[in-house]
Amino acid sequence: MAEPQYGATRSDTYRDGVVDVFQDIARIHDGPAVVRNEAGVTVFGYDEVLHVTKRRDVHSSDPDLTVLMSGLIGTGRPLIPLMLDGPEHTKYRRLLDPLFAPKEVAKIEKRTKALCDELINEFVDQGHADLYEQFCDPLPSQIFLTLLGLPLEDLKFLQWFKDGIIRPTDEEHRSAVSPKMVSYIYDEFDRRAVLEDPGDDLFGGFMRAEIDGQRLSREDVVDIVFLLVMAGLDTVAASLSCMLEWLARHPSERQQLIDDPSGWPAAIEELLRIQTPVVAGARFATADFTLGDEKIQAGEMLQVHWAAANLDGTAFEHPVDIDFTRAGNRHIAFASGFHRCLGSTLARMELRVALETLHTRIPDYALDPAHPAGINNTGIRNVDPLPVVFAPG
Repeated sequence: MAEPQYGATRSDTYRDGVVDVFQDIARIHDGPAVVRNEAGVTVFGYDEVLHVTKRRDVHSSDPDLTVLMSGLIGTGRPLIPLMLDGPEHTKYRRLLDPLFAPKEVAKIEKRTKALCDELINEFVDQGHADLYEQFCDPLPSQIFLTLLGLPLEDLKFLQWFKDGIIRPTDEEHRSAVSPKMVSYIYDEFDRRAVLEDPGDDLFGGFMRAEIDGQRLSREDVVDIVFLLVMAGLDTVAASLSCMLEWLARHPSERQQLIDDPSGWPAAIEELLRIQTPVVAGARFATADFTLGDEKIQAGEMLQVHWAAANLDGTAFEHPVDIDFTRAGNRHIAFASGFHRCLGSTLARMELRVALETLHTRIPDYALDPAHPAGINNTGIRNVDPLPVVFAPG
């Protein structure tokens, strides 16, 4: 294998089709924690990533390009709260964070379990399944439809939308999804706006919400919902697929969790750390500062590598070993700093309930030897397809 190209956003280290790339990613730390090359500045070290993401003079998007980027995505306005920084970002996070607090997420746990069972019922008697297509991918979309109070009949539309944003089939798919999603959300807002009560779901909550004594505008609601759907569906599906693929290859560790389900939360944290589905993210400096041996200049883009940071031996002992009893697991698979994932509590609940339910119903399964799994290690790491076989029923 070629030596890792320090600073590259995609190299042999992150090549597709390789099941366990973790040792290769960890070898990045044989080089410097901060690297400058023709692509810009890349930040690999755990402490350095935390430093960058906690600086107020480092933003989530280039201030000069925010309008252009949001136009390409579909709304023509900054997505809330992802493309906001400083006081504006804080204002909206104070509104949104409580909506995804543990006590709120707990309210839909039973419904999440029921959705898991409904999906499993479709293939449990067949003895085989593509777990990505039949379980991992539809589950987060169904949960979001439930949260937002939208009809489950719209499941295929939501999946088509998020695929068009993250991994479109072609240019026509990519360009079509955003305008249709914006129109879909506007239509839902207008439908509810004439009702006396817009609903007790998340969508209705946005319509009633106030900031500084004023209701969110129609545009605000559209921008928030657009981002939540875009960001909240694929990452959970990807994480779940990675975990199930690993568990399929490690039956003894899987059996330990089946025998003692109390171990699922810690196992999920460790698998998130070592697999880190969202490999990297961009940040933009708005002031000059020093990072390691590099002089960062205002206007420069920095790539922060969550995947590499989570395998940094200065932050994690034996970083490439998967240890479900690891103490003080301070991974940053949900990002870090001011833009840490809004829905991390929801994602953890979804992953836990999905894994517990599937392994209760189908405890003994294996990767299908006749149909290889599709390992994608770049962008958002996932396993699609994920064919498995098991005893029917």
